[in-house]
Amino acid sequence: MNTIEIIKDQIISVKEKTDSFIRTIELEKWNISPNILETNMNWQIGHLILANYLHGIASISGANEKVRERINMQNFIKFYGPNSAPNLFLNEKPKNEELLKLYEFIFELIFLEISKVKIEELNSATEIPNPSAKTKYEALTTLFKHQSLHNGQIAILNRVLSNS
Repeated sequence: MNTIEIIKDQIISVKEKTDSFIRTIELEKWNISPNILETNMNWQIGHLILANYLHGIASISGANEKVRERINMQNFIKFYGPNSAPNLFLNEKPKNEELLKLYEFIFELIFLEISKVKIEELNSATEIPNPSAKTKYEALTTLFKHQSLHNGQIAILNRVLSNS
């Protein structure tokens, strides 16, 4: 197994874990932010879409026209970026069903981009500036590490929502 296959394997693994939470938390509960946590499932998935676009697509091949056609990135940064708040702009954010479609769409594109990367390109600089990664290798590994961190947050959210 080469480095790219290992990275792809890690991304698949972390996505499968997120997918298991998606199946567990009912869509009707996606906008609930328990008092003990300042997050909700809508924000978590929107944030992952935004971050994974940066790490798995834009950093690898630059801005993507297919993404621009479906996602208003300025709004996504406002709704789901690092300085966003899960309980703001609730009526403007994508509905949960649409967010799920965008989440799957982003992963389709990530796997497409990974299939185009050659091993010797992994140490190349990212195609766009990335605050978390200087190389394509760092961007791709940041993707699964970051999503894994959010899986922990989603696990806690799931537990709190299940007990409420």
